[in-house]
Amino acid sequence: AERVNGILKQEFLFYRTNNIKDLNLLVKESIYLYNARRPHLSLKMKTPDMVHKKSGERIIPPDSNIV
Repeated sequence: AERVNGILKQEFLFYRTNNIKDLNLLVKESIYLYNARRPHLSLKMKTPDMVHKKSGERIIPPDSNIV
């Protein structure tokens, strides 16, 4: 979890916000990009979503209200 948090902060959370609603949106979008759009070297340049879909595991859609 520490590695993921660091990557999210370094690569996705560039903007500062003064309200929780905007922060939640930024975090949600960052997690989606990390899992669905960003290839991972450890996954042979596939995204985590690609690997999970191949395994048959359920993926939480980016429009779900989890944050």
